[in-house]
Amino acid sequence: MLIYSDYKLNNKVIKMTLEYSNIFDAITEDKAEASELQTRSDLMIVIRDIINAKNWSQADAGVKLGLTQPRVSDLVNGRIDKFSIDKLMTCLFRIGFRFKPSFADDQLTMAVEAVKAH
Repeated sequence: MLIYSDYKLNNKVIKMTLEYSNIFDAITEDKAEASELQTRSDLMIVIRDIINAKNWSQADAGVKLGLTQPRVSDLVNGRIDKFSIDKLMTCLFRIGFRFKPSFADDQLTMAVEAVKAH
């Protein structure tokens, strides 16, 4: 991720480019926290995309996700501070998906499995 910025110094415009592999590196120096924020963001985007693809209203999505409509609004509007990874993983399970990590030959992989939603 590249972030471009212009600023003035002694009446000269200085151009600056900052490069981040994770946009959340720009807001925290703690790499673990940045990774956790990115994971929450990714999960929220996937859930939002599923809601949109299925044309669910926020009220319908709330029933399926086990959330109130205002909480669904928080989710689809990216209010990352309101959701834990655990909560987002539970929401995904409730709509029929789960992540299955595996480790073999010094490689970590993550598969997505369909599950029967409750």
